[in-house]
Amino acid sequence: MTHFIKVFTVAIFIVAFSNQVHAQDLTFGIKAGYNNAELKGANFREFHEGNSINGFHAGVFAELRFNKFAIQPEVYYSSEGGKWKMFENDKVVDHDFDLHYVNVPLILKYYITNGLAIEAGPQAGFLTASKMKFSDLDPNSPKFNDFDFSVNVGLSVNLPLNLMLSARYNAGLTNVVDHPDVDWKNRVMQLSLGYRF
Repeated sequence: MTHFIKVFTVAIFIVAFSNQVHAQDLTFGIKAGYNNAELKGANFREFHEGNSINGFHAGVFAELRFNKFAIQPEVYYSSEGGKWKMFENDKVVDHDFDLHYVNVPLILKYYITNGLAIEAGPQAGFLTASKMKFSDLDPNSPKFNDFDFSVNVGLSVNLPLNLMLSARYNAGLTNVVDHPDVDWKNRVMQLSLGYRF
């Protein structure tokens, strides 16, 4: 997995900044926005009632555009996770698992019009912190994995004043918990506002 992370990260920067790439337009920008995140999985749904939590994301991006196609590498912070409901002393108690990631996606875009684009691509996520750990509930419980691999799909639109608005769905493909009997994956809806320099 460590080898994959290195290859993935190097590939993004090679594509983005290689002198051999002759893009029609190269822009850089910042983005930030709202997250609606939840944990999904057979075990999660079977034994517990899961609910989404609110979060945010913020980071930087670059876009290399080739007429109708574009490549957009990004690096951004994202607060994700989910709400876990349990019965304790005959009442329902909420436990929020706030997972904090640095995400590195490589987004491929197709412009339907000059300003409206469909986007999709893979993403590597690196867990930096978690507000609540399984060990807070049970010292013998598993821990969250440090790496998360996912895919993104969405739409983006270029606005006046160098602004960009995007809506994206992020579906995790790897288990966020380091345990063979627990199948939880990140699911995140994102609304972003970006600015191009």
